[in-house]
Amino acid sequence: MIKIEQDREPEIDLQQVSSQGIGKGRWKIGWQIKNSGAYPLAIFSARLPHGQFKAGEQQFDPELILAPGQCRQFQADVRCDEPTGEVTENAFVIFSVGWLGGSWRVFARVRVTVAPNGEPVATTESATTQRIGFSGVAS
Repeated sequence: MIKIEQDREPEIDLQQVSSQGIGKGRWKIGWQIKNSGAYPLAIFSARLPHGQFKAGEQQFDPELILAPGQCRQFQADVRCDEPTGEVTENAFVIFSVGWLGGSWRVFARVRVTVAPNGEPVATTESATTQRIGFSGVAS
């Protein structure tokens, strides 16, 4: 009999893989997400809420299913109209995910530097998780 460790958390790696200007201060950013955990992961949505690096919630329909070690790519239309050299700390890509029968949020903290051509370049610094409903609040 296999014992599933229910106290573990989902694990991801996230990296920016592309960007394309789509208008003044607007960018189509390509991301690659990897399930670094030992169990399958379902990604339901992603959003980027920071005022200097922002995209509304994107629902994945169907959801992105990642087996352990598997990578998938997605794109987000991001608003970033900051001056060259500007560094935005503590921007986030927030995912709503399903993992081992539970609902989770994964917070990927990114540092964004604006290149000389205006392109935002995001580097993921960390990822943390939070079980949805852990505090008694459902969402």
